[in-house]
Amino acid sequence: SEEQMNTLSKAVDKAAEKGIKNALIMGSDNSFIVNVPSKTIVTIMNSQSMKENVITNIDGTVII
Repeated sequence: SEEQMNTLSKAVDKAAEKGIKNALIMGSDNSFIVNVPSKTIVTIMNSQSMKENVITNIDGTVII
């Protein structure tokens, strides 16, 4: 939705302010791995697919 995209965009901006290059952005329903400089979503995961997984190649997390 447009609201979700706005929230995600704000989270990416916060990550950029902190110098994060690859962020895990965690929402209530979905989590996103985002390449911050290019503002590209690399991976989308729902809460079920997050269980017992290891997330690598990130250097910061934003919780939305």
